[in-house]
Amino acid sequence: MDLRALRPVEPAVARDADLRRWRSQFPDITPIADVQPRRRATVIGVIEAVRLFPGKALEVTVSDGSGELIAAWTGRTNIPGLELGGGLRLEGTVAFEGDGDRRMRNPSWVPIAEPYS
Repeated sequence: MDLRALRPVEPAVARDADLRRWRSQFPDITPIADVQPRRRATVIGVIEAVRLFPGKALEVTVSDGSGELIAAWTGRTNIPGLELGGGLRLEGTVAFEGDGDRRMRNPSWVPIAEPYS
C-alpha cells in the first residue's frame, strides 16, 4: 500500500473546496477571483475578518474559496447581522487596490446562511 496516498488533505484546501461547492448553489453569483475592476458584481463569501476604524469605516474580508474581497462601509461602526464566520452576499462596484486587494465600498449586503450552518 502506498502510504503517500493516505496523506490528509490540507485544511485550507478542504475549506476552499467546501466554499466553492457552497457558492455553486447561487447561480447569479460571480466568483471573487473573476470580478473585474470598475464593474458591478454580486459575490458571496464567509466573513474571515472584521476591522473597525473608529469614526472612519467598518471593513470585512470575505472568502468564497476562489479569492478574498474587502467590503468597506464609510462612517459605520456596526452593521446588524455581520459576524465572523457568517455568510454574506455583497453587491457593488469592484475596485482593485494598489496591493492587488479586491474591494467594494459601501456595497449593498444581505446576511446568508454560511456553508457550515
